[in-house]
Amino acid sequence: MLDALGQSLPVAVGLAIVSVPMAVVVLMLVTADARRSVAAFILGWVVGIGAVVALTIAFVDTAVPESETTRWASVVRIVLGLALFALAFRQWRSRPRGDAEATQPKWMSSVSSLSPLKSLGIALLSAANPKNAALAVAGGAAIAAGTYVVAEQAIAAVVFTIVASAAVAAPVVVNLVFGERAASMLDSAKSWMAANNAVMMTVILALLGAMVLGEGASGLG
Repeated sequence: MLDALGQSLPVAVGLAIVSVPMAVVVLMLVTADARRSVAAFILGWVVGIGAVVALTIAFVDTAVPESETTRWASVVRIVLGLALFALAFRQWRSRPRGDAEATQPKWMSSVSSLSPLKSLGIALLSAANPKNAALAVAGGAAIAAGTYVVAEQAIAAVVFTIVASAAVAAPVVVNLVFGERAASMLDSAKSWMAANNAVMMTVILALLGAMVLGEGASGLG
């Protein structure tokens, strides 16, 4: 199981710092008294990521021979790494240029009106977003390659999901710990994310792509 955790947790950390799910929670806390919506969003994210990881492990266990598992997982990482680089390039091209002002992404303006049910649905869709799903699949493949014991795979998948969800839940922890002071802190974070969304996502996706691609190439070597 240690091999499964060692190979998958770096991917989980990368998934945790993907900014959009965390930004949604920040905006909910800043723009509305939406505790139920926040709880529903975090639940949806955890369930969504956990489901992608579990399905990946199940697929590998049933469809890939044990002798080919490590090689298969490495190939998946290489493909996903290249996909993340492509997403980073696309994000970079969409950035504001010259003197153009950064425009607030459309999803930011609709967050304050989300009901708990809509928040749950958006979180599930966010987990299925190509960049998030790619990392979850990479993590699931790493777990499947690291151990063939179902119980160990289940534990590793739970740990992966918790780590991958840490940053999404972080704004709630900040809100609870700092109380009234959290409002200004979260509002500053909201403004920063709105102004730097494109560049921030480009850097994150490129770093994650390099990490996943490097691990895949190392596995094949």
